[in-house]
Amino acid sequence: MDLVRARYLVSPVGSAALAAVEQRMGDELAGLAPHRLIELLARDYGAARAAALAEQLDLRGRARARWGTGLGFLFTAAGLEMSTAPQIAARRARRLAGLGMPVADLTCGIGGEIAACAQAGLPAFGADRDPVAALLAASNVPTAGIVVADAARPPFLLDRMALLLDPSRRTGRGQRTFDPARFSPPWDVAMTLALQAPAAVVKGPPGIAHEALPPQAEVEWLELGHTLHEAAVWVGGDATPGLRRAVLLPSGYELRSDEPQVAVGCRTPGAFVHDPASCVTRAGLVRQLAHRLGAGMLDPQVAYLTTDEAAVDPLCDSFRVLAVERFSFAGLHDAWRAAHRPRLHRGSGR
Repeated sequence: MDLVRARYLVSPVGSAALAAVEQRMGDELAGLAPHRLIELLARDYGAARAAALAEQLDLRGRARARWGTGLGFLFTAAGLEMSTAPQIAARRARRLAGLGMPVADLTCGIGGEIAACAQAGLPAFGADRDPVAALLAASNVPTAGIVVADAARPPFLLDRMALLLDPSRRTGRGQRTFDPARFSPPWDVAMTLALQAPAAVVKGPPGIAHEALPPQAEVEWLELGHTLHEAAVWVGGDATPGLRRAVLLPSGYELRSDEPQVAVGCRTPGAFVHDPASCVTRAGLVRQLAHRLGAGMLDPQVAYLTTDEAAVDPLCDSFRVLAVERFSFAGLHDAWRAAHRPRLHRGSGR
């Protein structure tokens, strides 16, 4: 999206047009192919504005499919892709609200995180180096102060605010990168900024190496449904240095590294096997979950747990053991074929 399209969408004329078109989506415009939708809208709004409106209808539809709500936001395709899930943003905002200080999101994008902060009653400020994203964020969160700026050169006084940072994990060509040095801002720059503030949270990829986490940080791995979304690195404020936490949303069910854990070792399979959630394994809390379940480890290098009695916990999937066999790929293949072999029915002629 370019600035011309963005300025139209945030204008009173563009806002009114989008609202009118959304009302029409329930009848004559519903189910139309994108090119056909643009053709019809162009009769009333012209080709360029029709394309802008159709794009927003598509992006809001994708937001509803992804989160169950369109948020009423103005989106860019990249902004939607990189936006934090509303449930995660709301949880983070509630914790930030407890710190009692304004929040500055130095990588605000289209404003999802600061919208949650504003809804939690926090004074919220945002910065983004993309003028289009900053313009849409200002429209999406009109109570926040939004500026165009590079996170590596913050436009705010860091000693007076809680910082929120979400380094982009895409290169200039839009390709995803797993190298923290190629994040924007780079991971070490983001952590340096965080440590300069009285409190900060940096959103990292769930696969971030534990070696990249500062010792004074508290880290929580956040899983929404069955998808592991992020590692949130908290420093300062109410953060507990060295604490690791696995969090399952939307329930908010947690497991912490300071909970009791089973001793290192393994045992033979019992009547049940338990597969820990991804947030548990990434946080390195399998032994804590084992203690909570009264379970043992099947192998020191494998996350599966086992119990003799049934045990249920939201942070794992549990299965009854039907048979125990020595593992081999050939044996597994034979067992699968036997379980799926067609059965002959008497009198069927086959």
